[in-house]
Amino acid sequence: MRDSDSLGAQSPVPRRAVRHKLFEPVMLRLDGAVVRAHLLDLSATGALAHCDRPLFTGDRVMIEAEALGIVGHVVWTRGKRFGIHFETPLADCVVDRVVRAL
Repeated sequence: MRDSDSLGAQSPVPRRAVRHKLFEPVMLRLDGAVVRAHLLDLSATGALAHCDRPLFTGDRVMIEAEALGIVGHVVWTRGKRFGIHFETPLADCVVDRVVRAL
């Protein structure tokens, strides 16, 4: 019997990608503007970021850093912090490169 067989009608909870804590300055491109921000954590599927400019759920952002360039959408905000879900997951080697660059 597989683990998923024992769940019956319940669907398994999707695993979250491993998050790596960091403090990486980045530039966000948002509606034609360039805004300074910091990534506070990073995974293959998203990031936690901090920015002085208010962002809103649904905003599409391009994250640019020395070892990273990716597009995502803001999925939640709390004050100056917000979560970004990437349109395309990052390869593990890209996540490792960003984390090791610190």
